[in-house]
Parts: sequence; structure tokens; C-alpha cells
Amino acid sequence: MNNAFINKEAQSEEQSSVLLREKTERLTELIEALNNVISSNYWKVLQQNVFDVELIKSKRRLEVESDTTEIFRLQGEVRLGRRYNLEKLLTKYRDELQGIRKQL
Repeated sequence: MNNAFINKEAQSEEQSSVLLREKTERLTELIEALNNVISSNYWKVLQQNVFDVELIKSKRRLEVESDTTEIFRLQGEVRLGRRYNLEKLLTKYRDELQGIRKQL
């Protein structure tokens, strides 16, 4: 029996668990930061007066635009604008963290 193979397998499992723990720590920090930002009144002001306004403008222009290059650019802006939904981002990170905890 080759014991070297068993040792390498055990080491790789230890390394993967260490990487998963590090990722867990990073995700925990991100979740905490997002919770603090979401609860802040400053974020609500920015969202209402900047991000939502820009998203609406891009959607309106997309409805009337006929140039395909401009349509693609506006579609990119709309996708980017939708990323500023911190609640969805928070849910995504929480789900990822739960998946990692199940692996550990």
C-alpha cells in the first residue's frame, strides 16, 4: 500500500478546509459591511437620488434607441444599475456562506 498517496490526500483536504475557512471569514466581513451600509440613511439617499434615477434614465433611452451599438451600451448600464440592489447582493453572499459552512 502506498502511504504517500494517503498523506497527500490528507494534506489537500486540510488545505481546502483552510481555504474554505478564509473564504468564510471574508464573506462574514462582507455581510457585516453590507448590513451596515444598507441600514445607513446615506445609502438610501444615494440609491433614491443617484442609482435609481440613472437606471430609469437608461431604461427610457433603451426603449426609444434604434442604434444597435447604443442599445448594447444601454443594456450594460441597466445591468450595472441593477447590481446596486444591496439586499440581493446580501442574500447572495449569505447563501454562499451557508453553502461553505455545509462543506465544512
